[in-house]
Amino acid sequence: MKILFLGNSHTYYNDLPALFKKICKECGKDVEVGMIASPGVTYEWHLAQYTDLRFALVQGGYDYIIMQQAAHEPCPSKEETIRDAGKIIEMARAQGVKVIQTLPWPRLDIPEEFEKMKDIYYTLCELYDVTMNPVGHVFENILKSNPDIRLHWFDGAHAGPYGSYANALCTYKTIFGDSIDSASNESYDMYPVDGDTALCDRDKLLIKLDPEKALAIKNTVEVLS
Repeated sequence: MKILFLGNSHTYYNDLPALFKKICKECGKDVEVGMIASPGVTYEWHLAQYTDLRFALVQGGYDYIIMQQAAHEPCPSKEETIRDAGKIIEMARAQGVKVIQTLPWPRLDIPEEFEKMKDIYYTLCELYDVTMNPVGHVFENILKSNPDIRLHWFDGAHAGPYGSYANALCTYKTIFGDSIDSASNESYDMYPVDGDTALCDRDKLLIKLDPEKALAIKNTVEVLS
């Protein structure tokens, strides 16, 4: 199975596609992953890079495309998002590629953003009959039930290691639907990406997860996905 991740920095932080691939391997699934992502971009931007996107869909042999739109303000309007997503969905389906839309999460300091996000992406999924990857709901639930688990990066917007772990698990459940018990609760190779400030030692690529926190995330994903 081949899976294409399409998005922005929220897609490539902590090597999300590679983390997803490792979880798939641990759970007995053989997958290949690809990614088209650039910081701060929207679906409109991806459509403007038409040759790259079309080539990936036509020649890549992908089974799924995981779509992630710009998550935080400023971001496109509901109408623009639905319009541009629809064009990408049509391109994917013309090649037999199944589409999954990721529900993003709000900034840590602006939780009210989530209502707008839900309105946009639930409308999109209903209109185009697309499967929702409910990552935003997993973030919401964990932030309420396990506030000691830091899901966000230092900037309060992107996913930190635990957030990317939750995202990868949720994506796995959305595609395959089976148990994530075999996924490791301890450590993963995640490239430590930051913004303008060096927040991590880039030579230390192995990020160790607290097993109890990882298990709490897995339990939440099992319930919500």
